[in-house]
Amino acid sequence: MKTSTGKKILFASTRGDFAEVAQALTRRGFSVHTCGDGSQALERALAMVPDLMVADVDLPMIDGSRLSQILRANPRTDKLAFLFVGPEGREVEGFRRHRDHYLARPFNHEQLLSVALGHLSRQERTEEVTRGGKQVEGDLEQVSLTDMLQILGHNRKDGTLKLERDSGRGEIQLLEGTVVNARLGSVEGEKAFFRLLTWEKGHFSFSPGVAGGEVRITQPLDHLIMEGLRQSDELNAMFGDLPPHDAFLALKVPLERLPRGLRPTTQEILVLLEHHPRLGDLLDHCPRSDYDILQIVKILIEKGLIEVRREQSAAGISRSLLTSEEIIRLKDRLGEGDSLLEEATMKLLVLASASEDVQRLIQSFQGIAEFRVEPGGAAALGLGTIHDIGHLRLGETFSLRLLLLPAMEDAGPLWAPFCRRLLGVLSFCGSGRAGSAEQFFASRAKVPLARIIFNEAEGEGFMLNRGDREGVRKLLVYLMTEFIQKDLDHD
Repeated sequence: MKTSTGKKILFASTRGDFAEVAQALTRRGFSVHTCGDGSQALERALAMVPDLMVADVDLPMIDGSRLSQILRANPRTDKLAFLFVGPEGREVEGFRRHRDHYLARPFNHEQLLSVALGHLSRQERTEEVTRGGKQVEGDLEQVSLTDMLQILGHNRKDGTLKLERDSGRGEIQLLEGTVVNARLGSVEGEKAFFRLLTWEKGHFSFSPGVAGGEVRITQPLDHLIMEGLRQSDELNAMFGDLPPHDAFLALKVPLERLPRGLRPTTQEILVLLEHHPRLGDLLDHCPRSDYDILQIVKILIEKGLIEVRREQSAAGISRSLLTSEEIIRLKDRLGEGDSLLEEATMKLLVLASASEDVQRLIQSFQGIAEFRVEPGGAAALGLGTIHDIGHLRLGETFSLRLLLLPAMEDAGPLWAPFCRRLLGVLSFCGSGRAGSAEQFFASRAKVPLARIIFNEAEGEGFMLNRGDREGVRKLLVYLMTEFIQKDLDHD
């Protein structure tokens, strides 16, 4: 049965595969028009101003993407919605997610009809809600917030759009169809608007009339919506890498030791973090957008400048092998105190005359999460060659490279080149053939030397057991302290 809707749809294609859908819409009472190339579509659209254009992206004369840009530059058709049809993955320049649709070929007629009817139905419901000058209300599941805002903007409405759901209440103020402010809890302006734009459920009510208060938003409505949806998409893509809003953030580096030249937004976030360690509070108190804040927080976590923890479990966090302050002291002695965000590596040499000793050392480190054995590092080792054993990651920007160095006396010429950026040397008790190498590094090169043992019967030294974090930490702190002290004595 026909129903008079007054809605106009313009189909533009040379393929002929829109015909069945056009007929179905005609039977439903819509005013349907068809044309072939992009030039005809442009002329017809300017004359009739359709409510929806269904266009092939590969139109001759003027393609679908260019056609939409031309029409949106004209005040008569700047609000026109497009349903583009084309190849899978095709990019359409100027595509507006809050208004346009894209259907990939091959498609069936039911798909195309469903998308077109869905758009027109939402448009009709929104217009009914906003028609007239009285207060209106409804549910966001029936009328989306973006549709509501577009209609209010198109009709240049004055008033306040109030939104409510379980998690809170907010409002958006409009003046002649332009958003001038938004509030959500204690947050105002664009930040509040972008948060409200993500609401897909809840209740709304629009009260006409000029709202008082300060103008905090000056961007055009379409720009606001597109930017809000873009930020929402980016945040959804980062979701798995972001801490929850109830997580607590702890600054791992003293403010006075932060690298110079940080962006103002980054400095602002780090200062606020001292007073608002919970992520949700930081987001509320920083005037920047949630997207900008979370993007910077993610980078700071990756760089090791802040850490994430939950307050109730903070006491159970595993102790770091080296603290941030200890790593800073090492970087200071390397002359890199102003480069905390840059990657730094030092060497840790291993002297051994028996492959079994190296195998046992690798096994003791393998129980440490920060250790990564070099491919082939756990295989049989040739003690007469230089060999990478593995890496020990001590921070996001600091690591130790474990190297096996020949300890035989005739390998002496190889030792000196490895003294640069050398934290220390590990040697094994009972390795009689390592005496010359130990003497060289301890006396001549003035590098910290630590003897490793695996049971108390081997004498004095640092005993390491598999996964013994505290034992590894004691070893590293000893080497760090000796390295800094020897360096100071040498100065």
